[in-house]
Amino acid sequence: MYQAFYKLRGKPFQLTPDPGMLFPSKGHKRAMAYLLYGFEQGEGFVVITGAVGTGKTLLIQKLFEELSHRNLAVASIASANLDGDDILPAVASALDLPYDGRSKEALLQDVKRHLISLHARQAHALLVVDEAQTLTAAALEMLRILSNFEFKGRALLQIFLVGQTELRRVMVSNHMEQLRQRIIASHRLEPMSEEESRAYILHRLHTVGWSNDPDLAPEIFTGVYRASRGIPRKINLIMDRLLLHGYLEELHSLDQAALTVVLDEIRDEMPGVPPTLEVSAALQDLDLTRDAASSQRDGGLASMDLERSKFMLQLLREEVRRREVLLAAPSMAPAVDEAVITDMRYPRSSQEGK
Repeated sequence: MYQAFYKLRGKPFQLTPDPGMLFPSKGHKRAMAYLLYGFEQGEGFVVITGAVGTGKTLLIQKLFEELSHRNLAVASIASANLDGDDILPAVASALDLPYDGRSKEALLQDVKRHLISLHARQAHALLVVDEAQTLTAAALEMLRILSNFEFKGRALLQIFLVGQTELRRVMVSNHMEQLRQRIIASHRLEPMSEEESRAYILHRLHTVGWSNDPDLAPEIFTGVYRASRGIPRKINLIMDRLLLHGYLEELHSLDQAALTVVLDEIRDEMPGVPPTLEVSAALQDLDLTRDAASSQRDGGLASMDLERSKFMLQLLREEVRRREVLLAAPSMAPAVDEAVITDMRYPRSSQEGK
């Protein structure tokens, strides 16, 4: 609709991820560096997390563009609460392997044989798991087992876990130390700053041939940032609606009044919905700290139980030793036994009897 009215070559703020529209924000450039570094290692896990709409899927698509010249065999899973029994069939399906009626052991062997065949063709096997925060602990453990597959000293499969911020909490709260030790690169995408949000809007507009029609008042950029909190998908939603509003009202200049109308419309369409469905980063970190503290507390209690058991065992051994002494001297048994019992029940201080 509005593309023709504003003489744009395409839709600048579509919600569908388009690698050609990727804005190289500081966070995305850093995340891409981690992805490329992790990929070059050729093993273990690479973990990318972030709030809904921060561009995780777009980032992965851009990575594949960067690696298009490489001999790469990619399998992708969009997980939806997969359990330990579901993950292997999902991996087999992603690798175009049959899985109906196959046992877990048979599927493991099928996957390993397939990965060895890819290795023989010098192909880098990469499994990308999107929405990984919905995986159960059993499913993550099965992925760890798959990441252990190797042939002649080389890992056969590398795994990228892409998910919302809570994925980190899932790995901590389930005490998945073995999996965490296999993470060779990890990065959390953060929302953009106000300055980056403005640059993001202009970048997308210029990509489709925008020539200041419509003209955007300075307060537009501030207002969009505050309403979106710097999350790219929210920016896209608001700006798309703003351009549509400008087209319907035949406006060639958009200001705060136009933005207010659009934001009010969006709120009216979704009454009661908070500005963001994501738990704030501060609360996520607080939950993560609590999970870590809980894990440490559990370890501390287990250590205390162990020390208590050792102490009780020591007392028991001492009691047995004293009874053996008493049995060896029967004539003194009554007096000594009473003295021992009294001493055990009411131990004298070091000052008594002096």
